[in-house]
Amino acid sequence: MTTVLLALGLIAGIGSILRALIPDLDVDQARRTIGTLVLNVFLPALVFRVIYTAQLGAEAVQIPIVLLLSVLVCLVVAIAALRLCRLSPQEQGALVLASAFGNVTYLGLPVLQGLYPLLPLQVAKVAILAEITTTPLNLSLGTALGRGFNQPAAPPTAAPAGPGIGATALQVTGQVGTEMLRLPALWAVLIAVLWRLSGLPVPAFLLQATQVLGNTVTGLMMLSLGMGLRYRPIRRPLPLLLASAIKLLLSPLLVFALARWIGVQAPYLEPLVLEGAMPSQLLTFVIADRAGLDAERLALCILINTAACFFTIPLIHALLF
Repeated sequence: MTTVLLALGLIAGIGSILRALIPDLDVDQARRTIGTLVLNVFLPALVFRVIYTAQLGAEAVQIPIVLLLSVLVCLVVAIAALRLCRLSPQEQGALVLASAFGNVTYLGLPVLQGLYPLLPLQVAKVAILAEITTTPLNLSLGTALGRGFNQPAAPPTAAPAGPGIGATALQVTGQVGTEMLRLPALWAVLIAVLWRLSGLPVPAFLLQATQVLGNTVTGLMMLSLGMGLRYRPIRRPLPLLLASAIKLLLSPLLVFALARWIGVQAPYLEPLVLEGAMPSQLLTFVIADRAGLDAERLALCILINTAACFFTIPLIHALLF
């Protein structure tokens, strides 16, 4: 495990110093380009191949249930714990998001593929099931929570302004639905499932193309992750450490307990628990920015727990397995 994490850390480290290595490179634009390609080309290809070729059993239902429950518990714990830190609503909301939604593909998939090289389809299945659970949940529940934290309290005697709570809820729901429909990975799942149900074989060249594209995901994701890292002085670290502890330590323990309770079996149990140990999902930064939360503190929290996970993941693995 140490070798794998060091290798992935090296790739991320290279990405983090590209500004100095290649001064003429627009790192932010390059990172956005890589993210666009991964989201729209490489990841959907991997998703299609895994869903089409893998045998789906009870884990296809068990994994989403376990992750859904663990996210909900982490959200409740984070809301209660961070309330004691006397933060602004914007900072509290940002750190609540950081504590619950994990980076299950950009970091989780490379880590699992490195740790379990003999189980490529199985660990890819865990990562993809985690992705199609976590991302829609973040887009829906995360967006609603973010807007709720940033909603100013109205005076008791003030008349309701604007379109009203019901209209606002409908508007948020519509925006979330639109965002979900734009996720190519979800469309890849649907196409793969329908193709399997049709009984028609996928041409060999198409499966080979999806394999080649899917194999590039790991390196690109880690490089992009490193390119997004920033090194800044840390102020008031306690709330950041608290949110990170919930995500890196409490979350995998919850996933382990829920997975054992619901009956997740090998070879899916260990990869699923490690997915629960992943740091904060990068999508939370986009959601926080759109909802008017403290995106800068969230970015710093993501940096902290992404760096810390290279120590906590081996710790969790040694403790539980």
